Parts: sequence; structure tokens; C-alpha cells
Amino acid sequence: MAEFIIGSPLRKVARRHPRLQRALWRVDFALVWVLVKLFTLLPVDFASRLGCRVGRWIGPRMKRKSAIYRENFATAFPELDDESLDRLTVEAWGAAGRVLAEYPHLATIQGEADRLEVIVRAPDLTRPCVMVTAHLSNWEVIGSAMARLDIPNACLYSPPTNPFLDAMLAGSRRALGCELLPRDKAARLMVRTLRKGSSMGVVMDRRVDEGSPIPLFDKPKLSTLMPAKLALKQGCEMVPVHVERLQDARFRVIFHEPIKPRDSDGSENEQALDLTRQLHQHFEAWIRQNPQDWFASKRLWDKQKTTASASSAGNDSGIDSYAA
Repeated sequence: MAEFIIGSPLRKVARRHPRLQRALWRVDFALVWVLVKLFTLLPVDFASRLGCRVGRWIGPRMKRKSAIYRENFATAFPELDDESLDRLTVEAWGAAGRVLAEYPHLATIQGEADRLEVIVRAPDLTRPCVMVTAHLSNWEVIGSAMARLDIPNACLYSPPTNPFLDAMLAGSRRALGCELLPRDKAARLMVRTLRKGSSMGVVMDRRVDEGSPIPLFDKPKLSTLMPAKLALKQGCEMVPVHVERLQDARFRVIFHEPIKPRDSDGSENEQALDLTRQLHQHFEAWIRQNPQDWFASKRLWDKQKTTASASSAGNDSGIDSYAA
């Protein structure tokens, strides 16, 4: 979510003036509150469709964010012409609008059996696992899918910069049936979660500045190795989880077979790199399947060519969040 929606042109000034910053936060909160209240009053499928329309209308007017969306799509799909990229960007904004509209209906999505199809290809999810996904469709429903399977779980939570929006979204996320962990001191919290017998959910298709350059769509993206290293250290499976939107607010959640290091004799760092490369390959396949459902609102690749090798990695302390 953007730091400022209505006040985006004033973001640099607002960061230096706390009173202006809080005023813009309140204006943004008022806008989102009105939309969410409207969506709350509507049936979930109608709300999802309306959210798509709202996203298609508002999103392209956020020029800076739209430029990032388009740049990410251009990198991932260099074969697309300008018209196709513009159209895909608008469609992606529509998908983002759906996610916002579905927040107040997360309890309904979890509670109605026909709204969540769960497919398990992993041999054993009864033991603690590191569940990893991308910002596709509505990634929030993975927590609901794990609740359906009676899997105790916790998900990393990245709070919006706006504290008023943070409090509002946290209320909707209580319906997920999972523990929400703040991203600060994430490694320690994740270890504690796994050791007490719960699985851990992480979204990690975003760029992490402290991460390691690993190819995504044939271009190095700085990615965290933390989930892979955590799985290796704790002896847990690393399970890719794919969310597909079927129609409106109906979803398919697929728990894939765990990914394993191809060289079990390699160092921990080499194995973590290998696991993350394999994960990126999953992400590529999922995104190609439904690119319009990819929430690629943050810059993923350097504007200039990355010179570091993906085979070399330093200490990686960065981590993406689950609910972002």
C-alpha cells in the first residue's frame, strides 16, 4: 500500500513535518474507510467486482505506482508491446482493488465452503513447515486455508506506514485464523513459532535490499534467504503455496510438494541459494499463468544491471512479510 494516496505529491515534505504527515495519513484513512465500509455492506462477490472497477479507475491515476507496475511487467514480459503493457497494468490495478474490497469479507471467504478450494500435494503438513508464496490473487486467504486444514500457523505481518490503516486492516485480518507476527526481529519470532509446533507463512516475491541477487525472469532480483536458511536450520520442509482466483471471491489454494536442495552436501548458504532459485521458478510459472493477478507494486529490479553473481551471497537479514 502506498505511503500516501491522496497526498503522494507531498510525501517528501510530509516526511520532514510530522503534523503534515499525520494529516495526510488521516485523509488517506478517511478515503479507505469509506471504501471499506461500502464494500462491507455489499455481498462479497459484488464487492469484489466493484473493487476491481475502483482499482482500475484509481490505480492508473497514481502515476508513480503505475510506472513501477509497468516497469516490472516490462522486465518480466519483454515480448509485450506498449499497448499490452498498459492494458496489463490497468488489469493489475483491478486485481489490487479486489483484494482491498475482500478484506472486510475474509471471514465469509473462510466460512463458506465453496469459496476456498484447498489442494494438498505436500506429503505431510502436520509437522511445522515454512510456507512460501507470492503476491498473487488474494494471498491473504492462505491463512484461511491452513485454518481449514487445522494447521497451527503464524504469518509475518508488514504494517502499513499509516498507523490508522494498520489498525483497520488488522481488524479484518483477525478472520484469517493465524497468529500475525511483526516483521521486526522476524528471524527470532519465526524460530520460536516453528519450535512451538506452528508452521510459518511468508510472502517473498518482493525485493529485499539486504538480500542476494537471484534470477527472476532472467534478471537478478535481491531476495531474502532467510526462509530457506530457517527451514534448513530447523529441519523443516519449505512448501511453495499458490493462490489462484477462480471467479470473483472464490479461490484455489495449492500446497505444492516441498522443494529440497539439489546438492545435500553443499554449504548451508549454497543450499539456501538453491532453494530460493527453485522458489523463483515457481513464482515465474504462477505469474505467467495469470500475470494480471500479480501485485507488483514495488520496484523489484535495479534500474541498472546487477553486477553481483547469484552464486555469491553475504549475510542476508532481510525478509519480506506475509500480509503485505
